[in-house]
Amino acid sequence: MNILKTHQIKVLQYIKLFTLFSILAFSFSCNDKECDYDEPCIETCNLFEDFENKTIGTSGNWIGIATGTLQIQTRNGSQVLYVQDGSGSTIAYNGIDFPRDLNAQGCALRLDIEYASGSSNSNTTDNGIGIYSDTDPLSASFRAFFILNSSNLITSGNPPTTIEVPLELASGTTLPSNSFGTWVISPSTTPATDVANFNALIQNAQGVYFSIDEGGNPSEQWRFDNFCFKQCCSIQF
Repeated sequence: MNILKTHQIKVLQYIKLFTLFSILAFSFSCNDKECDYDEPCIETCNLFEDFENKTIGTSGNWIGIATGTLQIQTRNGSQVLYVQDGSGSTIAYNGIDFPRDLNAQGCALRLDIEYASGSSNSNTTDNGIGIYSDTDPLSASFRAFFILNSSNLITSGNPPTTIEVPLELASGTTLPSNSFGTWVISPSTTPATDVANFNALIQNAQGVYFSIDEGGNPSEQWRFDNFCFKQCCSIQF
């Protein structure tokens, strides 16, 4: 009887060892997808546009409304989009190059902005970037614009300032925001309607635009560069 029990114990031990060995062998042999491992989120920014392959003096697919000058220029050894204010309500927009579903491109759009105010205009600006429906910003049924907060204003004469614009759906009764600023929508009605309209717009934007006006004297100069779509944002919007 004791001999039988001893034999049974040994058999059970062999079974346990075999099972453990099989589990370990499977763990080392399967790839991450098969094993259902979660890959670490690495913060990157996928370059979308830096104007380096554009012809100097042209405007590419950018269109100006009441602009003085709109063209690709060289600035400090890099090519940038240069926009000078003109008389009237001045806007620079692009309805071709940017993806329609901006929400699907990443967690934020990063870009560099340089601003020179000219005389009699504000020395700082809260202008970020906008998106619009329909054919152009002025005739659009809806526009959304990212306004920088007071701690992230762009100062005239400073080197290019990098901003990050959150690309996510609105929830509850507020539009997306982050440490750089917040989205606003026009026309604005009720919070719930604004959220619904913003979500529809950021998933099907017809283009992006910049508001160039920052005072009554049409002398403002702007430079834009290094558009990239950021992945795995550490900032919680």
